Amino acid sequence: MAMMPKGAEELLIALQTPSPKGHLGIPALLWGAPGEGKSSFVESLRRDDFPVVTLIASIHDPTDFSGLPVHLDGQVRFAPPEWTFAFDETGQGILFLDELTTAPPSVQAALLRVILERKVGFRPLPKGVRVVAAANPPDQVVGGWELSPPLRNRFVHIRWELSGEIYQKALREGFGQPSLPAIDPNAHAEAEKFWRTMVEVFLRRHSHLAKTNPSDEEYAFASPRTWDFAIALMASCDLLGKAPKPGQKGSEVFLNLVEGCVGKGAAVAFAHFLQTLRLPDPDEVLDGKIPLDLKSFRDDELYAFFSALAAALVRRQTQPNFVDAMLVFLELTEQVSHDGRIDTIFVSLQQVAKGKLLQQAINAANLMGQLTKLQQAIVRTFEETPLKEFVDTMLG
Repeated sequence: MAMMPKGAEELLIALQTPSPKGHLGIPALLWGAPGEGKSSFVESLRRDDFPVVTLIASIHDPTDFSGLPVHLDGQVRFAPPEWTFAFDETGQGILFLDELTTAPPSVQAALLRVILERKVGFRPLPKGVRVVAAANPPDQVVGGWELSPPLRNRFVHIRWELSGEIYQKALREGFGQPSLPAIDPNAHAEAEKFWRTMVEVFLRRHSHLAKTNPSDEEYAFASPRTWDFAIALMASCDLLGKAPKPGQKGSEVFLNLVEGCVGKGAAVAFAHFLQTLRLPDPDEVLDGKIPLDLKSFRDDELYAFFSALAAALVRRQTQPNFVDAMLVFLELTEQVSHDGRIDTIFVSLQQVAKGKLLQQAINAANLMGQLTKLQQAIVRTFEETPLKEFVDTMLG
């Protein structure tokens, strides 16, 4: 991205990524030295229909984020602060928490619900409001406070740096006008399924990385929440052409976002896992374009591959080639069953069964004159292999 500081592209992707909680944006925290344009960049995203509300942490108290308690009609209610009404007309924008490391612990505690649940007291922010924060490392701020682990775990942490080269060029040509990328929510939901499977397979091999302890060396650490953040961001990167494919390293932006969610140790291990994972394109396999020797696949590779095949079958169930794709799936299932590794793909077979895809394939085959061929494949797969006891589940 031309004329943008390091970290800018990561921020723009985080702002447009659908959150696991149903609103827009993964909360992002920009870390960088003073005077490198963090605040200016965020505020440059302001448009007539996209307000940016900037709050300096050090000049606010907890009631500015939790609401002011007032006694009314025999009850204590929390009156929302004025800034919360700035998004009512547009339903979107950015809540920008600047100088976050100047916030004392009491203010940090009040921010916990605002950042994750987008609620100020009992008043919800519109779903289109994104949360961004900026901070200088505490050792570069007089009177700075370390962020508490619960607060740190609510962000994707992004390293921000304005290099001398970019600044010199900007002096001549000016900074580029940032714009938010377009991410279709339906396509994002589909992409998320793939990356959720990748993380599941990875954590099967590295269960100790599902949760890691906070450390003083870096701000991000792994938890189920931050893995969910990472999955959502990986899906966005996938749609934007920034994600790696199995056997490839992937873009720096992708790696930075994963590290910013779960920490460097987990991110490096996950990147290595993706590089070494053999995962053929499921659509090319179902089209019969790629011959496979499944005996050479590791168990985790089989699990990931069949999960991808099941997802591809779901996409194809209304297409003319659905029956042919199901025949390929059954042939591959038969191979795995004869190899004695049916336990590695059992979850994927359950997905196919619950979705009644096999019954739909039977109905489609009957209409297309392929019923006998499909029935023969079903018999070979489920009655002439160790999968016999699974037939009732699949067809029931």
